[in-house]
Amino acid sequence: MAKAAKTNLHLTPAATTDGLVNVVSGLGTWKAKRSHNMFQYAALSNWQQLDAAYQTNWLARKIVEIPAEDMCREWRTIKCAEADDIRIEEDRLMIPASVQEAVTWARLYGGGGILMLTGQDLSKPLDVRRIGKGDLKRCIVFDRHDMSPLTMNTWDILAPNYMMPEYYTITGGGQQIHWTHFARFSGKRIPRRQMVQTQGWGDSELRACLDDIMDTVASKDGIAELMQEANVDVVKREGLSDELASDQDDAIVSRYTLFSQMKSLVQMALLDGDESYERKTLDLGGVAPVLETFMAWISGAADIPVTRLFGTSAKGMNATGEGDMDNYNNSIRSKQLTQVDPGLRQLDEVLVRSALGYWPDDYNYVWAPLAQPNELEIANAAKTRADTDMLYLAEGIVRPSQIMRNLQSSEQYQFEDEDIEAQSNAETDVIVRPADESEETQQVEQTDTFWTQYSKLTADGLSHDEVMAKLS
Repeated sequence: MAKAAKTNLHLTPAATTDGLVNVVSGLGTWKAKRSHNMFQYAALSNWQQLDAAYQTNWLARKIVEIPAEDMCREWRTIKCAEADDIRIEEDRLMIPASVQEAVTWARLYGGGGILMLTGQDLSKPLDVRRIGKGDLKRCIVFDRHDMSPLTMNTWDILAPNYMMPEYYTITGGGQQIHWTHFARFSGKRIPRRQMVQTQGWGDSELRACLDDIMDTVASKDGIAELMQEANVDVVKREGLSDELASDQDDAIVSRYTLFSQMKSLVQMALLDGDESYERKTLDLGGVAPVLETFMAWISGAADIPVTRLFGTSAKGMNATGEGDMDNYNNSIRSKQLTQVDPGLRQLDEVLVRSALGYWPDDYNYVWAPLAQPNELEIANAAKTRADTDMLYLAEGIVRPSQIMRNLQSSEQYQFEDEDIEAQSNAETDVIVRPADESEETQQVEQTDTFWTQYSKLTADGLSHDEVMAKLS
């Protein structure tokens, strides 16, 4: 009994998690190889590797720069009465270029900031109520590693800088700068537990793609090495092994070195009677699909279409790539709202007051469309609007002066305000609408009845005057 109990204990399977289990094959047990797969945390502060990849590899650079350029390429449309003054201030301070650079560092390192120099004490909190017209003197862009943090705020959950530093020091300088003087732009979102490691910043967009970039580059380099050996000359010689064994290495090397030189110079191969020559060609037929697979994989990792990242045309029957670009533009618009807007809002608090001297109640802005229409699409849209205006004008819904104002506001044509006002005054207040079909039908029926009665009376011998007097 004791022996049987021991045997049963030995056959008891190991404890497993929920799922399909096969004790014989090891599926779902500790013996399965895939049961030991696991993800591990990566180092989030290896900026030296990010620097090296960004500097030396064009693919890494494009993964960082292309979305940053597209986020700021068409910029924004400001919606308020003083929009022109704010745009002039943006141009003076080159705000779009500064924001694009800050977003670039955010994508590369996980964060970037714009230091706003307003003349206020940098060691004290920025008071936006004291900012007057022209107070924003300059904007300086730094990446997160240039901004050394001091005293992380991990205690005041109600503060706007919760889980962020209270002060920064710029690398190479010892001055403490309060966090309110910076407009911050963070990288990829990470869990709050890891934000302690990144000192309140996000994660690098490039770091998540490094393994795939190295695989792609290594595959390309390996194929390039294979191309060096795509054609190999093979010479067969009787007794070669015996000659090598008898220390005739130098003579053999000299013989076939001369053979290779003559083949290159005069395109002639001289062989002895016991020698034969053939060329081995490496089959590279399966190389292209491998590269295309890596290209598609790295595009998915970078969230950039292959047509945009590699500059290639869309493949497939009737493929134009418009669907891929639409998805990409939607992704860029999402990044504008989540990665650019928070930092840009901080910057606007100072920029708008520096442009106007106050904060307007109606201030707002919208991002410009990313997809730009071509000339044919612009012409078709203009024709559609013109047809619509003509239809409304013919139905009496609008007047010419209203169409003129619409064309002027859309900057299609330039009209003088006096001309539009004169046209408006000349237009009648009464809009004449065409008679409907029922009224026209009734008029036709009345006309037919009149001529029927007229013909009958004239047939009875009445004159024209008598008939008209009778019918009237």
